[in-house]
Amino acid sequence: MKLRLPIALVIIVFYSATVRAAELTILHTSEHHGTLQPIDDGPYKGLGGVARRAALIEKIKAEVKNVLLVDSGDLVIGTAMSSVFRGAPDIEAMNLMAYDALGLGNHDFDFGLTHLRELNTKARFPFLCTNVTPKESGICDHYVIKKVGGLRVGLLGLIGRKVFPDLFAPAVTKDVQFRHPFEAARSAIAELKGRADLIIALTHEETDEDLELARAVPEIDVIVGGHTPGFGGLILAGAGRPLGGRVAVTPRAPIFVKSHQQARTLGRLDLVVAKNKRSAEAQNIFIDSTLAEDPRLAALVRDYAQRLEVETSRVVGFSAVDLEGESVDVRSRETNFGNLLADLALKQSGAEIALINGGAIRGNIPAGSVTLKQIMRTLPYNDPLISVKVKGGELRQAMENSVSRIPESGRFLQLAGLELRFDPAAALGSRVKELRFKGAPLESGREYTVVVNRFVADGGDGYTMFPGARGRVDFQTPLRDLFSEALEKGPVSAKEEGRIQRVESK
Repeated sequence: MKLRLPIALVIIVFYSATVRAAELTILHTSEHHGTLQPIDDGPYKGLGGVARRAALIEKIKAEVKNVLLVDSGDLVIGTAMSSVFRGAPDIEAMNLMAYDALGLGNHDFDFGLTHLRELNTKARFPFLCTNVTPKESGICDHYVIKKVGGLRVGLLGLIGRKVFPDLFAPAVTKDVQFRHPFEAARSAIAELKGRADLIIALTHEETDEDLELARAVPEIDVIVGGHTPGFGGLILAGAGRPLGGRVAVTPRAPIFVKSHQQARTLGRLDLVVAKNKRSAEAQNIFIDSTLAEDPRLAALVRDYAQRLEVETSRVVGFSAVDLEGESVDVRSRETNFGNLLADLALKQSGAEIALINGGAIRGNIPAGSVTLKQIMRTLPYNDPLISVKVKGGELRQAMENSVSRIPESGRFLQLAGLELRFDPAAALGSRVKELRFKGAPLESGREYTVVVNRFVADGGDGYTMFPGARGRVDFQTPLRDLFSEALEKGPVSAKEEGRIQRVESK
C-alpha cells in the first residue's frame, strides 16, 4: 500500500496597490539531508529523490512561465552519501535543477565554515543567511534580489532563536554572529524598499517561530519554512493551523508554506499579483514512483552511487536484533540502539555515566549484515567522545533539559550508568522524579565522570552545564567508530532495560 501524504489547496485574495500585475510560481523544498536517492526504508520508503524532483520541476516549468525555485536549508547530514561526499553531489544536483536560492540551515554548517565556502563556490545560486554573519567572507549573502517575470523578488534567509546556538556545531558558533531574526528581517526589508516588489523569507526555525515572524514582520509576503515537519496548504498570520478553501485576508498578511522533510514533496505556491488584489494557491506534490526521472539527474546519482558503493558496500559485521534508532523513538524513550551506543561509550571512556543525545542517532538498523553505508547513515556525525566531571545537581539539570522538549528535540538522552524516572506532563524544570546511580539515588554534591559527544560537551542542545566542567578528556573517537569496532568483533545485540521510565502525573 503506497503511503500518501495530505495535499491541501488554498486560494487567498487580498489587496495591495504597490506592484504591477504579474504571476509567480514558487517551488520549494526543505530538509533535503543528503537524500539524492529515494528514501530506502521507514514509513516514507520510496518517496523523494532528485531525479524525480527534477522531472517534476521541468514539467511545472513547461506549464507556467515565471518560476522561482528555493530550498529552506539542511542540505547535508543524514545519509551515507552525505557523510562521504559532504554535499558536493547535492550542490551539483541543485545546479542542474536551476535552484534560485538556498536559505542555510543549522546542519549546513556542520562540516565547518571552510567547507561551506567551498560548497558556495560550486553553487550557481546564492546561500542566504540574513541574521547569521560568519566572520569569514564568501559564505553567504544577507539577501538577494531575483527578477522573475514582472516582479522583483527580495529573498531573505532566517535562522530561528531555538536553532542557534543550541543546534549548531559548537565550534562554528564562535565564528558567526547571530542577530534576532525580526531585527535582521526588518533591516534587510528597509534596504530593499523600492527595490523589491515581493519579500520572501526562507526560514529554518520552529513553526511557532514562523508564526511569530509573520505577526512581527508583516512586510514579508511569503514565508517558506523548514527545520520541522511540513504541512499541506497555507497558514496565515493569526491562524494556528493550515487553512483550506477560499479565505479572505487583510493586506500585509504573510503566507506561510512548508513542504515535507527529506524533500518527500515539492511545495508549489502559485501567486497572482495584480494592482489591487493578489491570489494564491498552495499544494505539496508527492515525489514518488509515479513520476518520471530526469536523465541528467539520474546519471549524476548513478555516478555518485557507484562511487559510494565502492567505498561503503563492505559488510562490517552482524546485528542479532533490530536496532531502533528512528527519531520519534530516540527522542522520546529508551531504545535498544541507544542503550548499545551508551554502553560502548561507557566502556571506551571508563566513565561512570554515558549520555547520548537522540539527535546523534539517525535511523534503524535491521537485524542481519550491517554495511558501512548503514553505519554512516544512522551515525553521520564525526563528533568525538569527551568525558567531563560534573556534580549530581548539574546532572539533574541535564536530565531536566533532556526531557524538556519531547519528542521534537534531539536533546533527549539515551543512558548508561544512570536510571531515570520522569513525568512528561509535569511543569518544565520539575519533570525528573527520580535519578539513580548504581541502584542508589544520585547525590547532588558528589562529582561524577560523564561521557558525551563533543556537541553536547560544548553546550549544544542547551547543555550549558558541560562546557565549563573540569577534567575534560577528548578521546578523539566518534560513536560511529565504536559501533563499527563492536560489529567487527562479533554479532551485536541489545535490549531495553528500563533505564528510562515514564510515570503518570497524580
